[in-house]
Amino acid sequence: MRAIVAALAIGLSTNAGATTIVAIWTPVKIVISGDSLINSNWIAKNGAPQHRLSNDCKIRKFGTNYISAAGNYHIQKAGFDVWQTAARACGSSVSVGACTVRLREELRTALEQVARTRQIYVGVLVAGLENGVPALDHIRLNGTPQGEMTVRTESFRRGRQTWGRVILGERGAIDRYEASSPSTMATSIQDEVLRLVRVEAGALPQEVGAPFSVLAIGAAGEHWINPGCCPSTCSR
Repeated sequence: MRAIVAALAIGLSTNAGATTIVAIWTPVKIVISGDSLINSNWIAKNGAPQHRLSNDCKIRKFGTNYISAAGNYHIQKAGFDVWQTAARACGSSVSVGACTVRLREELRTALEQVARTRQIYVGVLVAGLENGVPALDHIRLNGTPQGEMTVRTESFRRGRQTWGRVILGERGAIDRYEASSPSTMATSIQDEVLRLVRVEAGALPQEVGAPFSVLAIGAAGEHWINPGCCPSTCSR
């Protein structure tokens, strides 16, 4: 699937805002769930706008860490792709914190020029084990056509928090669902992250869609509770 998407990449831009990723961190486990729907838009040689729906993995491993992203994560005209950037920054075996620092600076450098011509938003998760325990970082980059770039990072580590959640991409239906329900927590965090992604997919089926992936990371290692399109092929 990735080879097919790459072959169509001339003039291609990926609407990765049409993505929902939900991650929950605890001192003993991280669980991440995401959809797999890809909205691709490009201009054909005859000038006609083209659109294509496909599926791909949105929770990918680089080195020893997992990375997820939403926003403007592929801008063909600018030569920017968040997965290529992640491979350069985190392809070797580095800690979560070191991966985050490298990736943040690579993203800042790559997007500063792009932000001078268009509005930019990229949200990224970096997850893995640090000193044998789960660690999660969230990077947010916002750029304006006026050339302003803001970069923020939040981290979840044992000893600082007892629970944390990050949602990347589309989340309007999730917010409405939680506001209207007295209690939305499922019996487990793996059920919770998947349920919230499905809530968003139910409201935006043309933007957020199955197969859904669920990854768990704990002291014993990582495992796919539901692979979906990860790590390499799509299965429902």
